[in-house]
Amino acid sequence: MDVYIKSFNRAYLLHRTIASIYHYLNGFDGRIIVLDDGTPQKYLDKIVELFPHVQIIKSPYYEQKIKDITLNKVPEKVIPADFWRDEVLKGSEYFILLEDDMWFNQSIDYKDFIKEVYDLKMDMIKFLWLKNKKLISDNIIQKTAFFNIVQPKVLTKNPFLFDAIFRTNKFKLGSLAIKLFNHKLELLKYYHLYMVAGGVFSKRYYEICWKSNQDNIDELKQISQLLKSKIDTNIGNFKKEILKTTLKTTASLISKENLGISVDIFIINEILNEEWLSGNTYKIDDFNSDISTDWIRNSLLKITNNKSLCSAWETWYEAFRLSYRKIGSEV
Repeated sequence: MDVYIKSFNRAYLLHRTIASIYHYLNGFDGRIIVLDDGTPQKYLDKIVELFPHVQIIKSPYYEQKIKDITLNKVPEKVIPADFWRDEVLKGSEYFILLEDDMWFNQSIDYKDFIKEVYDLKMDMIKFLWLKNKKLISDNIIQKTAFFNIVQPKVLTKNPFLFDAIFRTNKFKLGSLAIKLFNHKLELLKYYHLYMVAGGVFSKRYYEICWKSNQDNIDELKQISQLLKSKIDTNIGNFKKEILKTTLKTTASLISKENLGISVDIFIINEILNEEWLSGNTYKIDDFNSDISTDWIRNSLLKITNNKSLCSAWETWYEAFRLSYRKIGSEV
């Protein structure tokens, strides 16, 4: 079973993601494939030096984004969704898909786990939900050695009604729904059926969710496409979370405009990449801990001596973290 990692300009995190795979997936003998959308070559060279067996495939937007980053320009806001879909469909029937800010922190017997995935024909298994039980179903229909198979209960599986209530407000059904029940809570239940990354997918599930040409991530559209397919999906959650993530940095500010706070994330990632490349990095193999706030703060102050950048980052990070806490996540 292949492991894919979506990556964009955060080699200092990608290093930890890959290291955790080798550390925690006991008996791992699959492929690790980095789907990169704009990490400067010198950082990718270092990743290959550290992990010679890792494959790196670049998106069609890679060269233009690298050019923009080199010129200190914000790259065009294009998400390589079609590239991700097309690449994973070339690989194993079931695969693990991670972001470059996710890493394993629990051991699993990889070959026994793979056998369960294939034997039970699982379409999606979540590894990560930030201790937010609103994001996983408690309607367990079968327990295995590794995960619980669930049958999520949602407001409606009719794609027309889902769109009208949660996407388009057609016939003002969305406005009516807000008055009748907890609209946000009912929407969160659809994430029992869906995730962007952070677990196992089957090819058929992933292709359905991402089948149309997309240059952005429209999660509600993907949920709608899943409902329209009317396929019977085998959905599960690992018995306990086996991934961690960080909210202390981000690849870009796409979809984060609602925070109302901006920060020069490309300068920050450049500084942290350079510190990592020079060997002055956080504790990569401390997989149970988040990235050190002191490392980020000291790196920003050391390179720029610009307290305003560090202050802006701290304010942005608190706002980003609060946005997750508001929906019940522990971060």
